[in-house]
Amino acid sequence: MEKYLVETRDRLIEYTKDCRDDMHEPNNQGLTAVVSGYHLDNAMGDSPNNNCGEFTVGLSYNGGCTYKWFNLATLIALARMAK
Repeated sequence: MEKYLVETRDRLIEYTKDCRDDMHEPNNQGLTAVVSGYHLDNAMGDSPNNNCGEFTVGLSYNGGCTYKWFNLATLIALARMAK
């Protein structure tokens, strides 16, 4: 598996460790999400501030204003590997 995919997986698992494993109703566990961007690519990374408009997903707990950002195309790549 590509290094960036391993790093993304590990960051995602660490950040969502307090949620159910099946991610059922994460909003009831305090997790919220926002989406930023206008095109689907993962060449420029996770930060919506400098990734040239690639779709990113920001996760936050309990309505906080601090987000952990994940590139949507990278999340799709991880989902495709979880056969």
